This record gives sequence, C-alpha cells and structure tokens, in this order.
Amino acid sequence: MLSIFLRRSVLFLATLFLLSVSVFGEALSPKDEILSHRAGEAEMKARLYEGLSRAVNERTPNQDLYDAIYYGLNLDLNPTTRILTGQGTVRATVIGSSISEMDLNLAGLTVSAVTSGGVASSWTHAGDVLTVDLDRVYMNGETVEVTVDYSGNPAGDAFGWDSHAGNDMIWTLSEPYGAREWWPCKDINTDKADSIDIIVTVPNDLIVASNGLLISDVDNGSTRTFHWHSDYAIVTYLVSLAIHPYTQFSDWYTPQAGGDPMEIQHFVFPDHYSDVQTNYAKVPDMMDVFAQGFGEYPFIEEKYGHAEFNWGGGMEHQTMTSLGGWWEDVISHELGHMWWGDMITCADFGHIWLNEGFATWCEAYWKEVSEGFPVYQDYMNYAAYYGDGTIFVEDPSNVWDIFNSNLSYNKGSWVVHMLRNVLGDTDFFAGLAEYRSQYGFDSATTEDLRDVMESVSGLDLDAFFDQWIYGEYFPVYRVNWLDTGGNVELLVEQIQTNTGLFTMPIDVRITSSEGVFEHVIQNSQANENYSLAVSGTVESVELDPDRWILRQVQTSVSNPSFAEGILLVNGVHWDTYSSQIYSAYEDSIFWGDHEISFWDCFNEPSSGYPTNLPEPLGHGAVSGDEIGKYSTVIWVGNNYNGDLSAWMETPIASYLEVGGNVLLMTRRSQSFLEGELSDYLGITWRNTQSTLGNCVADYPGLVDIPFTGNQSWNDVYDTTVGPNSTLLFRDTAGFSGDRGSGVHAQPPGGGLERPEGGNFVHIAGRPYRMNHDALRSNVEFILEHFFLEPWSATSSPSLPSSSAVLHRNWPNPFNPKTRISFTLSEPGPVELSIFDIQGRKLRTLAAGLLAAGSHDFDWDGRDESGTGLSSGLYQARLKSESGRQSRSMLLLR
Repeated sequence: MLSIFLRRSVLFLATLFLLSVSVFGEALSPKDEILSHRAGEAEMKARLYEGLSRAVNERTPNQDLYDAIYYGLNLDLNPTTRILTGQGTVRATVIGSSISEMDLNLAGLTVSAVTSGGVASSWTHAGDVLTVDLDRVYMNGETVEVTVDYSGNPAGDAFGWDSHAGNDMIWTLSEPYGAREWWPCKDINTDKADSIDIIVTVPNDLIVASNGLLISDVDNGSTRTFHWHSDYAIVTYLVSLAIHPYTQFSDWYTPQAGGDPMEIQHFVFPDHYSDVQTNYAKVPDMMDVFAQGFGEYPFIEEKYGHAEFNWGGGMEHQTMTSLGGWWEDVISHELGHMWWGDMITCADFGHIWLNEGFATWCEAYWKEVSEGFPVYQDYMNYAAYYGDGTIFVEDPSNVWDIFNSNLSYNKGSWVVHMLRNVLGDTDFFAGLAEYRSQYGFDSATTEDLRDVMESVSGLDLDAFFDQWIYGEYFPVYRVNWLDTGGNVELLVEQIQTNTGLFTMPIDVRITSSEGVFEHVIQNSQANENYSLAVSGTVESVELDPDRWILRQVQTSVSNPSFAEGILLVNGVHWDTYSSQIYSAYEDSIFWGDHEISFWDCFNEPSSGYPTNLPEPLGHGAVSGDEIGKYSTVIWVGNNYNGDLSAWMETPIASYLEVGGNVLLMTRRSQSFLEGELSDYLGITWRNTQSTLGNCVADYPGLVDIPFTGNQSWNDVYDTTVGPNSTLLFRDTAGFSGDRGSGVHAQPPGGGLERPEGGNFVHIAGRPYRMNHDALRSNVEFILEHFFLEPWSATSSPSLPSSSAVLHRNWPNPFNPKTRISFTLSEPGPVELSIFDIQGRKLRTLAAGLLAAGSHDFDWDGRDESGTGLSSGLYQARLKSESGRQSRSMLLLR
C-alpha cells in the first residue's frame, strides 16, 4: 500500500500523532495542523483499499432479504499467539417473503461451528461470504438468530496486534468495510443493528475500550473480561476495540435539558496523560456547542470518550473515538462525526462527503462559536480546494477517491458552508434539525439531504447540489460597475472555461460616502446586469466579500502606469517556515539591491517583519488597480495555507498582457500555472509533486543554485520550451533525464501598453531552501537583464514620445453604442480595434494614415460580421507610431 500512498495521497504531510513535526522537519502551527490532520485521516482510511473492493463486489441478493437487528460478539484475544477466538451472534428480521439461508461477511478467518435457531447448521465459506443454512424457512416478519464460532489471526488493515511503550496495544479500524476482517456481520451501511454486545477477554494487565456502556469488568485471574453494550443503532464499521494498559479519567457533560450529567471517558497512553489534558478539557464545551446547533448529543444515554491508538488522525467510532493525536481540530472533527457520520451515516461511500464534509465544517463551526466569525472565515479559507474532481465518488471501488482529503473533506465542508449562506442561518439549522428527525440513527444520501433542505427553506436546490456535488471546479467571476448617481450599474460575468455555469445567490457590498449597502443578487448566466440602489458617491463594490462561495473574483488591469517599481509579494506562511523564510528575507535574496514595495498574502509574523522589509501595502490578493502601478511583480509562493487563492485572484494574466513583468518562485508550480499561464510560459509538464535533485543554470549569466533543505512537492517540465521561451534552469539529478525547472517567456512585441514588458520568469522549488547568495545573484540578473529594472517610462528605449492619445469612450457603460475618440499630434498610421477581455480581435474601426487632430469613431457593440455581442468588458486599442494604448469599455445589454 505504500506505493499507492506515495502516488495518490497528495496532502499527507505528517505523521499526525506527532503534533509538532511534519515530514519536512518544520514545526506545525495549530492552523497548519488543520490541513494535516484531514489528510492524515483520509490516508489512514484509504489504506483499506482491498476491503472496500470486496464489499462493493460481494454484496449478495440474499442480504437484501433480512434486516440485522442485533450483534453479539464474544471474543478471546491472545496477543502472544496473535489468535482471536470468537463467537458472533446475528439476530435479524426477515424483510423478504421468505429466507432459508443467510449470507454474512467474514474474511480470512476459520469457521468451526454454526447454529441457527439453536440448532447446529451447515455452512459454506467462499471468499468473504459465509452462507449459513438456516434450520428452517423463515417467513416475512419472523426473527432468525445465527451464531458463528470462528478463530484465526485477523491482522491486517482493520485489526492490529501492536504495542506502545513496550506494552500490548490492540486496535481496530473498520472503515470502510473492514468489520468482516474480524467478526461476522452484514457489512452494509444501510443496515444498522439496533443494539450490540461486545464481550472481550484479554490478559489481565490490559483494558478494553469499546462502544456503549461498560456492563461489567471481571477479573478471571490471569485474564480479564470486559462487557460493553449499546442500545443505539450502529453501522458495522463503527464497532471498535482499543486495548492497552490505559490510564483512565473522566469528564462530564450536562444535557441540554438538564438532569444527570453524562460521563466522558478517556483512555490514554500513560505517558501521554499530562499532554492530553488541555484539549481534552474542551470536550464538554464542544459538545454543548454542537448540541445547541444540531440537537442533543445523539448517544446521551450512554457516553462519549476517546481511546488512544497507533494511527495518525482519528476515527469516529461510535461513542468512543479512536485518536492518534490530541490537537483541538481532530477532537472537534471526530466529535462532529457523532452527529454526521454516526447518527446519520452515508448510505454508501459515494456519498461519503455527508460524513467527512460535515465533520470538517464542524471544526470551523467550533472555532466560530469559541473564537469568533473571522476565525471561522480563516478556517474555511484553509479548506478551499480549486482543483478538479467531483465530490460524489464516481468509482466507490477506489478508496483513494472515497477518502480524498481535497474533495470529501475540504470541498465537502465548503458545500456545507455555502448551503448555510444560501439558506440563511435560521433555515439552515432548522434544516439540520429536520435532517436529524428524518434520518437520525439511519443512513442518507445527498438527495435525502437536498430534499430536507428544500422542504424547510422552500428553495429549489437541484442546481446547487448538481453543480457542487456532481460537478467540478468552481465559478470565476469578473465584476464591472458604474456609479450612475443613486444606483450602481453592475455587470457580473462568469468566465470559467473548465466547467459549466453556476447558479448562486451572491452577496454584494457597496461602500459609499454615506455608508455600506448590502445586496444579494441571483446569478446564473455568463453575463448578467444589475441595478442596485445606493446613496452617496460609490467608493467600492465587492462581490461575495465574506467568502461564502468557493470562487474566484477576477479583476483586470487597465491603464497601468508601471511607475512604482517592483512589488514583492510574500506567499510563504511565516509561522510554518519561520527561520527559513525569515532569514531569506533578512538576506534580501528575492530582490537583491533593488528598491521594492511589499505585499503579504498573510498577516504579520508573531515576531514582526524583518527590518529590511517595508511595511506591507496590503494582504491577500492584489487588485488590478494596485498591481498595474508596478513595473515588476516578484511572487514568492508556496501553495500552503492559502497563498494559492491570493495568486488566483490577482489578475496575473491581465497584468502580463498589458506589459507587466512577473517573477514566480514557488513549489507546487502546476497549481499556480494551470491553463493559460502554462501556455504563456511555453512549457509541458512532465513530473509533478516530485523532489528536485539540483538546479543547474542553463543560461549565460545565471549560476547554479545549491539547495539548503529538502526540495519536495515540486513540478518540472520538458527541457524543450515554446518559441517565445528560453530555458533558464534544469534538474539533472532528480529524474531519469533532464527536466526544466526555470524558464523565461516574452511574447513578440511585449505587452499591450509596454512593448518591452510582458516578461514571465518561473523558477521551480522552495526558494527559502535555496542558497541565499546564488538565488540573490540570479534574481538580480533576471531583474536587470530580462525586466530592465529599474524601469521608468522616460528611460524606456522602446517608448517614443507620445504623439497619440486615446481618450475614454462615452458613454460608458453603453447600449447600444459608444463614441471612441483619440488625438494625433502629427499625421501618421494608426489602427483602432476592438478586443474582448481574452485578447481576441473582434472588429477594426480604423486603419491607415490619418491627419493630425481629433478623430471620433462610433462602435455599436457588433463584431466584424455584424453580430451583436453580449454584455461584457471590451477594450478599445489604439496602435500608432508612438506605441499602443487601450481603454476598457462596458457593454450592458
């Protein structure tokens, strides 16, 4: 299974029960643990690949003829011989017309005897299916009871003979379909037993933690027998054992209606007793918060608790979570599962997001109540996933798809988050209550949740669930607006190219000289116009300002000045990479001796900024208006903890188009360069999420860059690059053949408004783990030789003195036509054309030699063929002997 993990578990960053150390040797901040523990839990569960495949392939028609209502397990466990000797009892009600045999799931263990109705019975055991011949034909509504005596070594994915600190540690983890590996059952999510008895005999130095209430603990001398019982409906994969000479202690939770408190039992490794106290003490408050939001703790008549085991992350075993760590977020996640996953279980693993998405959202909800809404917002931003794939698991035989931390966990939590805003808190929480009322202690599908939420809210949610659960990606919005005095004329475009259009309500916040005005628009088209009331002079218009939608909002760069030099953008999380990134900035390795302005994707580090950095001009994404002020942008990226979303909402492509220069240095480069930016660079990806071997200079004037630390999680490309590109660096040691790891692209003619601009340089790797002197030398070379820094319009060799001025069109916005004017100071050849925002020429209004003076041309919103264009943002571009200029125009149909 290791090779599968290395290929597929993209986000498994840590051995998660070691809270302070990641695989890269960095201390993990509490916020970093958010993503790490989700990935760890996903990887942990995904390792049960073969068990799931058996379950999918071996559900039998016979199993649909009966309803399992009770399981009894009587197990003798010998950790010395590693033999389990057991008897399993199954009690079931016939729901078909009749039944004469019973199919159970049992894998890899030897059956020695079977009874039916108290009578010895024959059986066959083929693969994972045990078929019991019943003592008679049972008719619809009758109850049948079968016992199975079996034994063997169940060691595998779902059952472990293990140790901790030199003492035996026996654990189970049966999700998705591992229960059959250690006890006979009907291993199907839609059939929960009403009750269960778990009786376990172990050597007398061990303690058994399990589901429900402890009925008895009997000392037999050399052995000890524990009897646990639960009267709550339970799915097979949530039945569990955790066995060790634990240290035990308890806390208490007071039910919402008052009355006797419920015990919270903790079974911890003795050497961890003091470590767990702080976060375990938060459990009663967490339970209170979730009970107030979702209804009373589902298993209030029994208990809740934690039992430590030797896995990273956690597993939400009903009433007794197994934990491989004790950080706050994994505790709230697994507790949230008691409502979402245990009380209501996904009907099949295609709908696993109903378990994992809700539990992941519960982490954020706990933060909201305990620390405030801004922390909730930050928490959700850490879970934003912008890649492909459906949340619905289309191939449930692939466990890596089921336990995909990006889709089932992170994007699944965003569905809950977005649904909350679509409905509003009143209907959302009322809907959760109704969902619980209808499906509590049962199983559900996505459609069951959808129908409940529709019935409560009165909304049609078909499009919402179709696009977010069964569709891929996310909406990309572009916004243009005009203050018309008393109203804002707003144009919202959906410009995503990798998926269909999204139907969503969108919050709009308008800030004016007289206050803040909130609106909600309903959006579903590629171009939609809105007229929104406002008073005062409008200062800004924000789309989805509180990030209730998994989206991007793109601005564009128009009329750039390029006058303010270099903008350095930090995208490396300070607390995570602390000394490495801090010392890199102290040595000015990303800009050398050049003057810079500074922007930070993150907040100021706890120790303050390095003294050689100027104060940041802002945080998060950089707007089109802001980025257009600078002649060069240096982006130090990392794709960790949220900087990727800032990059994606900064109009990098538009900035390059008009003539800005960009230097991007980052690991996980493909995420930054998906689509048009890869094409711009002229690269073809070859290896992704790989470890670099070296960085060898491939261009005169550049130097090799030694590495000072691990260069994992990087993406490289072919050494043959596009016609407008030049390879700068290559990896000669990390792969079977050379790979490109640095490239420079410059389109012919440069940018629209700066002919020597439009340069794009990419360097793959973790720049904070590169030799400071070497990287600094290369950055200075790139800035001076490729980007011509320090740059100024007056010193530019490519820009002659202006003899043409393109004026703003009027009216703007316009419908059906607008006038475009320009002035020539002397006669000369000109071309005035209309382009769309993707840079495609739509129409030429003037071309040829024109006299000096003013010239006016009307455009009626049609292309060269006379076809009317849709609402949107367009550009008038004037090309003359003095250079090129552009103006943005807004067509509103």
